[in-house]
Amino acid sequence: MNAKSPTITPVVSPDARVRGTASSPQTLLGLYEVAVLVVVLCLGYLEIPNYISTLNASFQPKYFYYAFFVGVAPLLLLRFRSLISYVISPFSLWALGYITLNSIHLLLALIDGEQSRADIIGTKIQYASLAVALGFACSITRTTSYERIFPFLAVLIPITVIVDFLHPGVFYPLGTEGTVPGRAAATFFNSNKAGEAMLLTFLLAIPVLRPLYRALLLFLVGAGVILTFSRGTILSWMLLWSYLVLRRGVPKYTFAVSLLALGVLPVLLASFESYLAGRVDLSGYVDNLLGRLDFFRSRVLDDDSALMRAQVLEAGLDLFLDHPIFGAGAAVTILWGVGAGIHNQLVMLAAEYGVFGIALWTSLAVILWKGKYFPEKTFHHAVVTGFVFMSMFTHNMFDYLYWFLTFALVSGQRRA
Repeated sequence: MNAKSPTITPVVSPDARVRGTASSPQTLLGLYEVAVLVVVLCLGYLEIPNYISTLNASFQPKYFYYAFFVGVAPLLLLRFRSLISYVISPFSLWALGYITLNSIHLLLALIDGEQSRADIIGTKIQYASLAVALGFACSITRTTSYERIFPFLAVLIPITVIVDFLHPGVFYPLGTEGTVPGRAAATFFNSNKAGEAMLLTFLLAIPVLRPLYRALLLFLVGAGVILTFSRGTILSWMLLWSYLVLRRGVPKYTFAVSLLALGVLPVLLASFESYLAGRVDLSGYVDNLLGRLDFFRSRVLDDDSALMRAQVLEAGLDLFLDHPIFGAGAAVTILWGVGAGIHNQLVMLAAEYGVFGIALWTSLAVILWKGKYFPEKTFHHAVVTGFVFMSMFTHNMFDYLYWFLTFALVSGQRRA
């Protein structure tokens, strides 16, 4: 009667103990994982390595990227079993194919003595390799432990862009190479990049926010995107807004705001034109800025920028037709004498890698479609739609870390 009941001790396998220790944020290793990811995500999505390097050439971006890799290196060693599994994941296999293809082009460039092209290709390989390492770190870390950084970034980036527009010179000296007066970019220097980062961080913030807060953030992002004067990014923001309304990602009444904006668009443009004309620092650039926004009223693309993009797009298509199988070579469209990049990711890949480039683009879209990062498949579809649509306006998706990080995250799955 007084005998104690036997205590049952659950048997836990060594592997389970390792898994639990590595994924638990309460452990020292778990805290280290989260800290590394938060720092890397902040620096990566704000483009801080390139920002610091532009302001001070002695701090080259590669030093930051080396530090990122060193930061995740302990995870690669301590979670080697998990690393093997991640290496055969869809995104890792895609990245391996991308790295292999570029390695072949790198070898050919070195044989031909094209050192400048070889350096660019080498950077592409390093970005992809780093993305795999960081993607692995995300795959073994609880998603809820770091994903709240995305609403923070999605708020911070448009605020910095708005500040940059209202008070130019705060983030970088006026006339800094790569900047255009009036087209706000903050830490990105390039306004197109700033717009892309705003949209990407907003998408990644969706799982954290309720529909009402998504709507408020969407408007803030829209204000920042408009001040970049990037037509492709503005169109992407409008498409995303429409999609989220149709799929109930944001309240339907937010669409009434767009109808109201369309109704008073002439008044808004007139007021904005008056404001820009009064900005002494924008003298000589006002016509270009307003011409970009006037497209949404006239739907006519006849300005110098649009005509230039049409020319380089045609040149890229001609290059693909001349080299349809293997392409003209990685990075050739960066160093060619046309004067500008293609501004079309699919055409650029086709021109540089031939049918293999088209296969890279198509397979990545499929991998993103099948990803399991978002709780709802609707948002995966939004990312794929955005990827396809934005591919028509940019050729730098495989040249910046924040794009690669997004691919790695969305193509994976949430970790509870």
